[in-house]
Amino acid sequence: MTSSPAPPPAATDVFAGPLPRRGLPRPALRLAHRVLSAGRGDVAQLRGWDRLITWRAHATPRARWTALKTFLKLPARAARGALRDVERFGDAVAARAGVSRRRQVVQLWWLAVRYGLDARAYLDYQLYRADRWPRAGAYLGLKEVNRVTQFIKAHHGDRDADVLYDKRRFDEWCREHELPTVSTVMELEQGRVTRTGDGGESLPPCDLFAKPSDGAGGSGARRWRFEGGVYVDDAGRAMAAAEVLAELLVASRGEVEPGRPRRILVQRRVSNHRALAPLTLGGLCTIRLHTYRWPGAASQLLLAVYKMPVGHTAVDNFRFGGIVAPVDVETGRLGQALTRSGPLLTEIERHPDTGAVIAGYDVPCWQDAVRLVRRAHDAVPSLATVGWDVAILDDGPVLVEGNTLPNVALSQMPSGRPLGGTPLVACLNAHLRECFVPGPRGAASARTPSPVPRSRRTP
Repeated sequence: MTSSPAPPPAATDVFAGPLPRRGLPRPALRLAHRVLSAGRGDVAQLRGWDRLITWRAHATPRARWTALKTFLKLPARAARGALRDVERFGDAVAARAGVSRRRQVVQLWWLAVRYGLDARAYLDYQLYRADRWPRAGAYLGLKEVNRVTQFIKAHHGDRDADVLYDKRRFDEWCREHELPTVSTVMELEQGRVTRTGDGGESLPPCDLFAKPSDGAGGSGARRWRFEGGVYVDDAGRAMAAAEVLAELLVASRGEVEPGRPRRILVQRRVSNHRALAPLTLGGLCTIRLHTYRWPGAASQLLLAVYKMPVGHTAVDNFRFGGIVAPVDVETGRLGQALTRSGPLLTEIERHPDTGAVIAGYDVPCWQDAVRLVRRAHDAVPSLATVGWDVAILDDGPVLVEGNTLPNVALSQMPSGRPLGGTPLVACLNAHLRECFVPGPRGAASARTPSPVPRSRRTP
């Protein structure tokens, strides 16, 4: 379920509007962006904005001189890095794709110097494949996307981003906007209970799931089954409610970093929709639905990825050995699944624990899930793009969390489609034009999406 893009905007000089008080003169900004883009098309423009942002971050002459020296050393550093990387995985790539180690060195060097992509992108996007290499420049790197999205968020203010980053505030925000989410039992901070749900400071007699309220990637997550009046963790330990609470209080002590206390969020553990039971041993599967929003427009769904845990792990994150499969955004049907085998990605047909065939599986309540994330994104209008994790329960979809820095590797790995071939890049460029060139003309030129992403013409 995706909304149809509007007609392309009329040609407008995006540098014709008023500039910020502290900024380059308009001709200098136009020239700097054109030079730093080093090419045509939406992807080249995005990288031009990213380089301009990076340059502006070096505010003093000394810092800029250091940045310039780093840039001049890039070819030599990229060559040394390519040699080291090929020592790590060159034989595996050669055996998989028939690409010689020498050619891998050349490819890795070119990716780093021309597009700023590292060895992880080379492996995750399988750019060693003959059918992928010609499109290498259309794949986006994690660092460049994070920089531009952080810049956009800072320009608009962090209010919406903070709501999604802090899982405690996320729960309150979902309730305020009547968005279904996982029920919270309590929150703990610095060795004490700081917030409780309906059950007070006692743990309810049900399955539980705990995670850091400001964590990412599933790190620190734990779960318990409630059986026979006790809680059983994944190691098989039977614990009374007081013992579970004591361990959670200990885990909440300390700080994530100076000035940021550690917080633990405890939730009722939920189960997958019964139709999805064959895709897991019992761990919760989630769908990453990546949405984007043009300035002044309603949100749209970009892509979706289904994530499945393997074994008895508490989370479905790919970094913990999980499985991912692209989802057809029109039908909700799963495509070819991937998992990691050593340094490389491997296609798999069946779930290793259950034997269920993955490709062709239909996700229940699919259109409801799409409507949910679009409604959620419209409630945080300053964010250009969000990666939503959604669980499909018997009662329908629920929001698990929203990521203001969507993992571009997760977005591009499963389908192999580069983000440079999607409307996201033009959308980010529109937001960046508003950041650098505020005013009526700059805003008008950024409001309307183009139906065909120009990034497809990027060399």
